[in-house]
Parts: sequence; structure tokens; C-alpha cells
Amino acid sequence: MINLKKEFTEEMKSFWHQCRVRRGEEEFRHLVMEGYHNPNFLELQSFGNEYKGAIVYHIGAYGCSVGFFAEFLFTLIRLYFATERGFVPYVEWGKDFLYYETEGVDNNYNGFLYYFEPVSEVSNVQQAAYVLEATDDHIHDVQNQLNTHGYAVSDDYMNALSRMVQKYIRYNQKTLTYLEKGYETLIGNKKALAVHFRGTDYRRQYNNHPVFVTIEQEIEKVRELLNTKAYEVVFLATDEQEAVEIFKREFGDAVRVFEDTWRAKGEDESVAYSHSERDKHHYLLGLEVVRDQYMLTRCEGLIGGVSNLTLSARMMRKAWYEKDYEDLVIINHDLCHNQRNFCDATH
Repeated sequence: MINLKKEFTEEMKSFWHQCRVRRGEEEFRHLVMEGYHNPNFLELQSFGNEYKGAIVYHIGAYGCSVGFFAEFLFTLIRLYFATERGFVPYVEWGKDFLYYETEGVDNNYNGFLYYFEPVSEVSNVQQAAYVLEATDDHIHDVQNQLNTHGYAVSDDYMNALSRMVQKYIRYNQKTLTYLEKGYETLIGNKKALAVHFRGTDYRRQYNNHPVFVTIEQEIEKVRELLNTKAYEVVFLATDEQEAVEIFKREFGDAVRVFEDTWRAKGEDESVAYSHSERDKHHYLLGLEVVRDQYMLTRCEGLIGGVSNLTLSARMMRKAWYEKDYEDLVIINHDLCHNQRNFCDATH
């Protein structure tokens, strides 16, 4: 697909030459004006002779500085697009992935594989016979099909993406060992209520992002369930250190948190954009939020606002567990409507 913001490549020169020569052809004019914006217009590329007989659907990182589980959900959407059309997916989160490590992780330079198993037998597209690149148009097509836009999701969307989790998503062994150890150490066999408090840049109230849920509102819901149900501990997933201190003052020894999680201290910038001298900081930020997701997924109850993390945790529970949460409390104050666009922000 032509991107006029990029340098004037040989491909673009060829494209404009065709426009000049074939401008009188009605079919060609229709292709130029409509085809490139149609999700059903599929432009295949060929790089070699591998994986013949299959169309490899190459899912790269969405970019735009989106957080881990925004990236994850965009990937699930494109896995759905590929599955519905019989393509073989290959997920490769490269340098546009916010948690990418330029020196790699365990000699791996694909950010998706830092945490998950491959989604297919395809290991690269460098010599693939037929390759289709995932585009934003494919995301929009699926969202429209499933009656979902941003954080306003439908049941069809939840069910469809849960099927993608069940079909494709597996933690790699290193990640799984880390997650299981964390759960056993922090929760063990106790009945746990999970709480997600999303602070930092959620306070900025970006356009089409959820209206901020206060910590007081979540504490009220936690208190109600602790007074009426048999929960023994409260697991808190949060990006703010102050929230940890408030919960501990309110609920004392019942609160369980991972003390080694990187959290903001008074800033309204997401920890995803933080910098540190610790080794593999960006990878570890991703690993820590995956650990939060795993905990939210496994606990018997869940309280939180609308976020990509709580949404992903719910999808994973639906995909991997035979029972729903005993208690699910999602505080939804609708979406913000203003001129503060997330992708325009400087991170």
C-alpha cells in the first residue's frame, strides 16, 4: 500500500507511472480510488518459495505507543481476520512494540515471543511465497463486523476474541513458570478478590478512553464484597504506588501486591513510557503487566474499571476456565469525548 509520508521509493514511482499510463481505464481508476481502502482488497507479496500453498498473514506491532494489552487486543482482532479467511497467521512484534528490547531477550528479537508461543508453524516471512501484511483497515473491518469501537465492546466481540485466545494464545514456558510461581507465592490456596486500579495517564482523560474511575469508588466495591462474601485476600494490580499505600491502610494484611512491580510515584505518565537502568526494563514492564493479567484471570472475583487489561483478563478466563467469576464488577462511566487524542500525545 502506498504511503505518501514515506520516501519516494521505486515502488511509488512505478505506481504513479501506472496512474499516468492507465488513467483512462475505468477498472484501474476504481482500484486506485476504492481498492486500497477496502479490507477485502488483498495485496500479496512474494519473497521466496517457503510455505507454498498458504497465505501467510503477517501481524506486526500496531505501534502508536499503545500499551501491552492494547497491542494484544489488536493482535487478537487481526488473528480473527486471518482465521475467518483461512490465512496462516504469523505474529511479529518488532521495533514499534513499546516493550521491545533492541538487544533482544534470550536471543529472540520478536517481542511477541518474549511472552507467548508462536501462533503457527511459520517462523518468518523472509522467504515466504505469499505474504499479506495486516493493516488498520482489517482491524476496522472486524470491529464493524462485531459492533465494537474502541472500549465500547459487544458480546459478539468478547466471544470472538475469546475464541482467538483459546485457539492461539499460550504463554511460553519461561513466562508460565514465572506466572505460576507468582500466584502460588502471593495467593496460594486462598480465595482471592482481584482489583485493578488504573491511574497515571488515565487521569488525562483522552478522547474515546474510559472516564477515570477513582480509587474511592473501587474501595467501596471491595468493602461491599469483603463484607458479604468469603474472600480471604485482595490482590491489587495497579500502576501507582500511592494506590498500594491507600489499599493497605484500608484493608491491612488482606492486601496482596507484587512489591517488585514498577509503579509510578506521583506522575500522570504511564509506566509503559518509563526509563530505568535495570536490565531489560521494557521487557520486564511487559512481563509485570502480563503477571497482573494472569492474577486477574485466576482470582475468583474481579473489580476494576474499563481497561484493556481487565478486558483481556476476562477474555482469557472465558477461554481457559470452565467457570465465570463469582463476582465481576466493572465500573463503567462511559467514554470521554474531547479533543485530547492519545496518538497525538508526546510520550
